[in-house]
Amino acid sequence: MAARDVSAVPVPPVRTGPVGRLARLGLAGLYAASLLSIVDRRGSAHFRNPHILTEPLPWLLHLVMLATFLVLVGALASVLVGTGASRRWQLRAVVACVLTVAAVGVVGLVTQGSFWGFPLADLVWWFDVVMLIAGLAVFLLAVALGTPGCEFGILAELFARARWGATRSEEGPTCIVGLHLLDRWEARRGA
Repeated sequence: MAARDVSAVPVPPVRTGPVGRLARLGLAGLYAASLLSIVDRRGSAHFRNPHILTEPLPWLLHLVMLATFLVLVGALASVLVGTGASRRWQLRAVVACVLTVAAVGVVGLVTQGSFWGFPLADLVWWFDVVMLIAGLAVFLLAVALGTPGCEFGILAELFARARWGATRSEEGPTCIVGLHLLDRWEARRGA
């Protein structure tokens, strides 16, 4: 009788516990509250006022969304291209963001007489909205599936499920919030 190949049997991935899921749900709530605070009937119009550049909360939002974008780019690059490519793709994303902001700001300066305003303020607003929706979706999926690891680790699991492969959690520089540390603590506590 031939021996069964156990390497072909998928190993069920480790799942987060209630504390990890609650933390992810709380972060989803922060993303949802932030999204609701900037999406209203005026759309991006309230971002066009130059006064917004003097307020600290919008700047914090922009920085968190930029970090979210870079984490997303790194997670996608590591899943699609390989873990070694994530840093290069993140660097390319930063360069692309800087060049885009500069180009759109110059367009606004030439057409509207101001670097900030339309179209740059609209671009920043849309960027924030898209990143908030992406972060919200990722956190809600991570809660539903119990995915351990970093914020966008769910992407590796979804990709692996689509390809029927083994899952791996994202760790290292992409872990901004530190959910992987919470998952380790919860796993040690439950073991």
